[in-house]
Amino acid sequence: MFCQKIVKYFLLFFIFFLTISTLPTKAEIMIEDEWARVMPSGSGSVYMKILNNSDLDDKLISASSDNAKMVMIHRSVRDGDIVKMIHIHDGIEIPGNSSISLKPGDYHLMLMNIDNTFSLGNKINIKLNFEKQGAVEIFPITKLRPPMMHKHE
Repeated sequence: MFCQKIVKYFLLFFIFFLTISTLPTKAEIMIEDEWARVMPSGSGSVYMKILNNSDLDDKLISASSDNAKMVMIHRSVRDGDIVKMIHIHDGIEIPGNSSISLKPGDYHLMLMNIDNTFSLGNKINIKLNFEKQGAVEIFPITKLRPPMMHKHE
């Protein structure tokens, strides 16, 4: 009887351990090279590199800021001579063990109605919300960094 209880508890523990060890863990998101461009009009944009160091895919689903009334995920798309900004409603996928760059002329965070107290060199508070990782807070510095210049041949 005593041996049966021990075997029973051992089997329950073993099954529990196997169940826990096979559950997926949350994504391991890291942010690099974050910076922001703020315009006198009260709008701006935030750029960064998002690294997913997990085997699991994750998704940037939204962003917010205490320093701006609205933060939207956008993508700039060139259509001939016209550049259009598209609001990305369903987020940006970040595949496992890879990265994605938010950069001028492509994906970026659009800031609207920014506090008028910001100037070059200030840090702006941004909260990134990921599907698996949850919230990640960043503090990009406001800079003037010109977009990449294209060579004309």
